[in-house]
Amino acid sequence: MKCEKCEIIVDGISVYFNSSKILENIKFEVKKGEMLGIIGPNGSGKTTLLKCIARSIIPKGRIIIFGKPIEEYTNNEYSKIVSALLPNWPNGFNMKVYEVVLMGCRNRTNSFWWEKEEDIKATEEFLKLLKVYHLHDRDFTTLSSGEQRRVLIAKSLVQRTDIILLDEPIAYLDLKYRIEIMEILKSLSKNNKIVIISAHEIDLASSYCDKIIVLNNGKIVAMGKPRDIINEKLIYEVYGINATIKWFENYPIIIPKRNIKKEELLCLN
Repeated sequence: MKCEKCEIIVDGISVYFNSSKILENIKFEVKKGEMLGIIGPNGSGKTTLLKCIARSIIPKGRIIIFGKPIEEYTNNEYSKIVSALLPNWPNGFNMKVYEVVLMGCRNRTNSFWWEKEEDIKATEEFLKLLKVYHLHDRDFTTLSSGEQRRVLIAKSLVQRTDIILLDEPIAYLDLKYRIEIMEILKSLSKNNKIVIISAHEIDLASSYCDKIIVLNNGKIVAMGKPRDIINEKLIYEVYGINATIKWFENYPIIIPKRNIKKEELLCLN
């Protein structure tokens, strides 16, 4: 039975590149006000899954948003519903930080020269929220990786959509900014937005997300509330790591055990 209150229904999607299986029979649902975290090892399909929801990749199967298959939306309609931070900002495409974030407002106009007063105001507000306003006149390509990440998050948020997709939003960030970004995203979900992130930071994803999906080899191997599914057995089966997990309220501390044998490091001598 499908969830009648779910705004996103991913119904058995699969993705193959040539003969390689990237995603297989992925099924889940998300309600408004939920923050969903997608975790898993490198190459498990996290980014591909987000790209499917963002319509960057066309999978087999169905994705329904607000009761309508995603392929039935026009590009303009979809950009007003879904914003996405995905990898690969083009190299050599020099723009000021302010201009990069302002590009996120293009979903609200049909013209090329689209700087409305409300867009300028929103751009400045999100630059300040992400604490990159002082960089607004810098060339985007001159920023550090962490600064670029915060600028691109601002660009996604300034679209002001009900569904926000973010691929590894806290990658490259120091501890302070990781926490601040997760606080912002959690606040957005509490304001009835749907926030879906991929992450390698199991601890922070578990602490802030209402629900976690664990991917491995293109399949969902666990899904549910973080404390119900994040355990030592899962960490070993998915990551191949022996670890001890200690929970402090809703925050897991994952303590890995040293697995590499001395003889395996002889090549470093």
